[in-house]
Amino acid sequence: MVETLGWVTGRLCRWLTASVHLDRNEVEHVRELAQTGTVVYVLRQRSLLDYLLINWIMLREGLPLARFANGVSSGWFAPFRKAFGRAFGRFRPSKAHGVSDRDAAGELVEEGEPILIFLRARGRRLFGDARERLAAARPGADLLAEIVGRARRLDRPVHLVPISLFRGRVIRRQASRISALAYSVHDAPNDLKKIVTYAFNRADLLLTVGHVVDLEEFVSANRPLGQARLARRLTHWLQRELAQEERAVWGPLIVPRESIAERVFEGPEVSAAVAEIALEKGISERKAWREARRYFWEMAANFNGLAFGIIEGAFHQVWKRAFSGVEIRGIDRVADCVKKHPVVLVPCHRSHFDYMVLSYIFRENFLSPPHIAAGINLKFWPMGPLLRGSGAFFIRRTFENNALYKLVFHRYLATMIRLGYTLEFFIEGGRSRTGKILTPKLGMLGGLVRAFLQGARRDLYLVPVSIHYGRIAEESTYDAELSGAAKQKESFSALLRARSVLTQRHGTVYVTFAEPRSLRGLLGDRMERFAQNEGDPEVEEEHRRFVQKLGFQILRDVNEVAVVGATSLSSTVLLSSPRGARSHEEFGQFSKMLAELLRWKGVTFTSSLERNLASGNFAEITSFLTSAKLLDEVDQEGVRELRVPQDKRKVLDFYKNNSIHFFLLPSLVAHAMSRGVPRRELREEIWWWLDLFRWEFPLPGREEVAAEAGRLVEYLRAHGAGVNGSGAHVPLVHALVGILENFREGYWITTRTAAQIGEEPVSRAKFIQRLRRYFDAAMLLGEVVKPEAASDQTFANAISRLVEIGCLDKEIRRGEKDVWLRRGPAFDDLPDISNRIGAALVVARESSLQSEQQAARLAGEPPRLSA
Repeated sequence: MVETLGWVTGRLCRWLTASVHLDRNEVEHVRELAQTGTVVYVLRQRSLLDYLLINWIMLREGLPLARFANGVSSGWFAPFRKAFGRAFGRFRPSKAHGVSDRDAAGELVEEGEPILIFLRARGRRLFGDARERLAAARPGADLLAEIVGRARRLDRPVHLVPISLFRGRVIRRQASRISALAYSVHDAPNDLKKIVTYAFNRADLLLTVGHVVDLEEFVSANRPLGQARLARRLTHWLQRELAQEERAVWGPLIVPRESIAERVFEGPEVSAAVAEIALEKGISERKAWREARRYFWEMAANFNGLAFGIIEGAFHQVWKRAFSGVEIRGIDRVADCVKKHPVVLVPCHRSHFDYMVLSYIFRENFLSPPHIAAGINLKFWPMGPLLRGSGAFFIRRTFENNALYKLVFHRYLATMIRLGYTLEFFIEGGRSRTGKILTPKLGMLGGLVRAFLQGARRDLYLVPVSIHYGRIAEESTYDAELSGAAKQKESFSALLRARSVLTQRHGTVYVTFAEPRSLRGLLGDRMERFAQNEGDPEVEEEHRRFVQKLGFQILRDVNEVAVVGATSLSSTVLLSSPRGARSHEEFGQFSKMLAELLRWKGVTFTSSLERNLASGNFAEITSFLTSAKLLDEVDQEGVRELRVPQDKRKVLDFYKNNSIHFFLLPSLVAHAMSRGVPRRELREEIWWWLDLFRWEFPLPGREEVAAEAGRLVEYLRAHGAGVNGSGAHVPLVHALVGILENFREGYWITTRTAAQIGEEPVSRAKFIQRLRRYFDAAMLLGEVVKPEAASDQTFANAISRLVEIGCLDKEIRRGEKDVWLRRGPAFDDLPDISNRIGAALVVARESSLQSEQQAARLAGEPPRLSA
């Protein structure tokens, strides 16, 4: 490589690489390696243009320049005077005259000089035997053999650094010749085609550094092999590493839907299954095949660059208007997985924006965008065709009793995994209207596990993802639906009405990727048993429990990596007050105490929360909530008080629920302390509530709960609380005790109302209407004080739990969508459950009000009365 480029080549390089994307951490890593050892750059395909551009980038970044590159000459890159002198010097004897590439590379490595190796040559040798032609096409293997041989006697370490230079953000379709010029660089290595491709796509030019190989470690790990075999293995490893870098960015080839259909329906096992289903349904096989193909065309994605470009352009415009930015954590470990194995992204689902957020992030980070499982409700025109073209495949909400649809779905899923596509699905099924994570829907997850067990791939990685919005776009819609309004059907007219979202700012989006989980590792020794004993009732039950446990583990992983924002923490402090209001001083004090608890638990904060904590007065968040009409600031007898409007409590409850899982155990421990529960009974008391709320939260195991509860008791003791009632008036206990009270109120009303069910069954829809009426009456009487407790989702979860423990039974009648409820075998337990919840509500509320009044007296404020 040359240290000074000529006038023409220098300007060409500066123009082509003006926007080249490269990781600064990778550049710094290479610089450090050069200081401690000898660097050998490795490129996949010989290319004079790539060599020139890499020469320029290394000069610009201050990286060591290669003293040797096989098959290319850098003489023509230099300024004219030096190039002329070098050309003229060829007529004079040279020290390197007659030295082969192999010897030159070996000698330079021995001297500690950096070199560059192309693993493959562009041309093909026409003469010679097969071995000679192969050696000419793959010269890198011969050079690596020489380096391996000499490296054994070197004192200085040798680092092999794989480098790739190509155009990113590519969608490659199978059997597309036009895209070879427009997109593919490695598949069309001619330098003329490359320079055209790079010129038209300068903004997407990408330089990546693969996994660096320490040659000494590699040789030690493969010492039993001879030098020739070791060099071949090293060559194959480097070729695979470079191919994986390309795969992460470009992804697998996009196969046309027609070809996927052939793969889905091929094989005698599919024909046998269709014939069996046709016999069971009493229809002809021909009709069953028509129906199966219709299901496929209804479901299958049709990924293409035009549709994705339209969606991407529209999303960019919406993104710039609606959001301040995006903060991403953990994307690097996902990229490492994508290089080697298919990846399935499993994000939480709180907004329609979720469908494009991860695709946007993958695209911006030069990763192949995922294929997304979308509900059939999103197939409306014109979004349906555009989403399908952007990689969405549409599945029905339920197909439990449709064996033919299930067959097509499982075959399609297995084909997608086998092709190596990155997938994305929402394990909660629909969007969470409450803000907290929902109970997992296990159909998609079960299909993925079954496809993997059938040998679709060697391994499959599941990546839980948390998506946190500063402010949700569907606030008013969720508020109405939780209050009993019918769910708004997705349509083109609804899309047009949603334009108002562009007039509002929704803050920053925080996306955190949890540690990828290997499905092979999770299955362990069960893998072979599940695969070989499919259909065995005992094994199928074990398989079902595994999928269920895995689903809840994914939810816990999503919760674990979630961030806490200023809106979420503020909503928690405000809504946990029994009066629905707090003084500004008390609000700041409680916010800091809860934030300190979260730091102790290792929770990550958003930048907005960090700013508010640093300021100490929380002026930024209170101003934001007031301007959004989610908070009122009033002067109460000389005291500045923050009040939540009654009609906005459910909106703030959504943000409170974004982080409520972090406060679940702390609130239960504080609640028990405030009620004087003895230490010896604390563990069972906490587990009783966790068991009751199991439809609300993905719960850890008993051992984890016991360990965490013990740590929390010690933490609260260190902050002045004790047991047997001594913590009732401790500020931290007071801040925690009311966080779960809305759930207790909702479950209390549900158990009281369920206890009044007569001998005749009642439909669930009518029962929930009855719950709303009873709750409104209890509000008027002052028996309940939190309007957000009257949520259809909370009522539905409470009903599901009562059915699960046998207090109620459910009945599904043929031809009816609704479920009917009647008395269950444990119906007589309802009064005891109701009384226990009611007693806890009364004691905790009185304790909380007394603590507020005591705090007011200490602060010199006038005493307050409960509503």
